[in-house]
Amino acid sequence: MTDFLTISLEELVSSLSTLMDQTIAPLRDHHRRTAIVAFHIADQLDLTWQQRHDLIFASAIHDIGAFSVMEQQVLHDLSFESQYINLHARAAYLLLKEFSYFDSIAEILRYHHAYLNNSTEVDRSVIPYEALIMQVADQAAILSVDSLNILDESAGIINEIIQQSGIMFLPEIVEAFNRAAEKENFWLDIKNMTLNSLFTDHLKLDNLHIKSSELMGLVNLFRRIIDFRSEVTSTHTAGVVVVAAELARFHGREEETINKIKIAGYLHDIGKLIVPSEILEKPGKLTPQEFNIIRTHSYFTYEFLNGMSIFKDIRDWASQHHERLNGRGYPFHENSKTLPFESRAIAVADEFTALTEDRPYRKGVSGKDAMLVLDVDVQKGELDGVLVSLLGEHLTEINQARIAAQEASKKEYQAFVLELNKDEF
Repeated sequence: MTDFLTISLEELVSSLSTLMDQTIAPLRDHHRRTAIVAFHIADQLDLTWQQRHDLIFASAIHDIGAFSVMEQQVLHDLSFESQYINLHARAAYLLLKEFSYFDSIAEILRYHHAYLNNSTEVDRSVIPYEALIMQVADQAAILSVDSLNILDESAGIINEIIQQSGIMFLPEIVEAFNRAAEKENFWLDIKNMTLNSLFTDHLKLDNLHIKSSELMGLVNLFRRIIDFRSEVTSTHTAGVVVVAAELARFHGREEETINKIKIAGYLHDIGKLIVPSEILEKPGKLTPQEFNIIRTHSYFTYEFLNGMSIFKDIRDWASQHHERLNGRGYPFHENSKTLPFESRAIAVADEFTALTEDRPYRKGVSGKDAMLVLDVDVQKGELDGVLVSLLGEHLTEINQARIAAQEASKKEYQAFVLELNKDEF
């Protein structure tokens, strides 16, 4: 690895925003539309390049803290008195502030529902101007979600925004919105402009230059976004990473490969952002429709990683954890001829961790009982027999490492929840 890495923020923002907009919930395509509206409003204001940059970045991922269908429905219904309004904004802030390069984005997300009528003068003195713009863009994007012909709906949307001028929204931003909304291309862009077109033709996002040692900080940010959606998922990734890394170590792999396996393990469930937390937390058996939603997640892990050059070399390893050697896994139906060692290790680690951790519908089993299941899967031609045998040989050591990692992750999640529930922006 080189001492410094260059990460395309355009790839990162586009991949993350697109993934979030695939959600099976009311906010489908919401982040793209919000970013497009924010861009047009910003065009009417005297903003610096950095303000425009941060505004679009934040707008494209702003509801990353809205974990459940209930939270997203509240936003869709414009239920601004709901407890969930500030909760999801605070969650987004807490998630992003852990990666210091995104401090300014975290502050914008923290206040993107701090409206004039629910914030104090003290609050307003620290609210970033970009957050005030995003408030208008956010509501315009929500109001336009069901429009078949958006030009037919434009007058009504403008009227809704104007009614909140000086109440919820800063009047000068509403005026900027009105100027942008006079043009038909404003409305047609909401429906049609892609983020890639926005970045290519209008506002090129900066690249992020970080030390190689800092890459894990970015990966850890994604891990928190994945796992902290629910207590049920809060420790899973930590377990998978440790088990997969230990299997690679005992197999004699080099440290560079082990580190890449860790990154793949941290990112293997990023596709679960499209799965509502109500499904992840369901205490009973999933319906066939719910299970099919779950089954899409590894495909979306692939799509997310495929959009980011920095992760191309671990894309397959992370997204193949439900593939099986006999070709009966999903979503690509890879087999023993196409699945590399790293993918096999993560698949074994994922199943072992899932068996040994508690789920809403069952208690986790012991390491020895989990091995019985894995042995059967080897006999069925699903899992790699060499890796399962290696896990059995070092079961006590690997399982203790898994338990310690998951306990540490659980404490981290509990601290996150305590901070999240403080009564403040």
